[in-house]
Amino acid sequence: MSRVSENSSVSSINYAVGKTKGKVEDLQLKGSTLKRVSKPSDDPIGNVDLLAIRSQNIDADQYLRNLNFAQTQLSFTENILEEMTDLLVKAKELSVGQASSIYSAEIRQGVAKEIHQIRQQVLSLANKRMGNRYLFAGQKVLTRPFDMEGKYHGDKNKINIEVNKDVYVPINITGQELFYSKMKKPAERSDVDLKIETQDLNPETAVMRKPASINPEPQEVQATIFDELRSLENALLTDNPQVIQGLLERLDDSIERVVTYRTEIGALTNTISNAEGNIEKTKLLNEAHKSKIEDADVTELFADLQKEQNVLKATYRASSNLMNTSLMDFLK
Repeated sequence: MSRVSENSSVSSINYAVGKTKGKVEDLQLKGSTLKRVSKPSDDPIGNVDLLAIRSQNIDADQYLRNLNFAQTQLSFTENILEEMTDLLVKAKELSVGQASSIYSAEIRQGVAKEIHQIRQQVLSLANKRMGNRYLFAGQKVLTRPFDMEGKYHGDKNKINIEVNKDVYVPINITGQELFYSKMKKPAERSDVDLKIETQDLNPETAVMRKPASINPEPQEVQATIFDELRSLENALLTDNPQVIQGLLERLDDSIERVVTYRTEIGALTNTISNAEGNIEKTKLLNEAHKSKIEDADVTELFADLQKEQNVLKATYRASSNLMNTSLMDFLK
């Protein structure tokens, strides 16, 4: 026959009350947060899924920030290309008007000043910045891409931004591909700086000089938009309609090149918009999955809470009766 002491009875009562109070407090905490899983031990398997969802949401937030930056830069670039297209079209219209021989040299000098202003505006657009970052300098975003002569100081590298898992989108156009013609063409006389050499009249040294080639090999240059506008300005100043006519095709090529890159910018903008929509959908699906794992069933939760509160009251009453029992109760 086992002997039950008063201490063991008290310990049993404390254990029963503590266990019931723990359940009530746990349900009250879940009721205040409406979360079924408040700590990993509540649902170890579900907690693994919750950690994965939170990691995906953190990545998605970063991707959305990347997309927002890319959208801003592409919009800024598209506005610059639109303005540049308008300037080149205006230069083409002036060239078409001055390609004939009906205008005088005075009129062409006035048009040359306008072409000079167009060239300065195009150069200003080529050196545009977004914040402190130059748009057309490649990856050398802190280096001014073009000097006053139109020489390029950037690089040919693209800036790629990750907009989804292992998905990268270029967000810039380099000055090399935008302002330089794609094909090398023979240099025109108006494109080359011709310097008159001083002749040496000393017969002793003149004998040592090699005769110049009568038919030198034609040079090939990769013309820029700035070269074309400068050549157009010089042709107007020198009243040379033949050179102006020869520059019309090059201006057409430059306009077509700028329009082509505007189209590419539009395609990239659509890609970014689609990527943003996909990320938002993924976040909604993750939130729905997270809610199924983490959120509590309100009806079931408060039913359990009411039940455990009744159990706690019953435990208190039973414990009270047992603790108030004395030896005199058994002697009656």
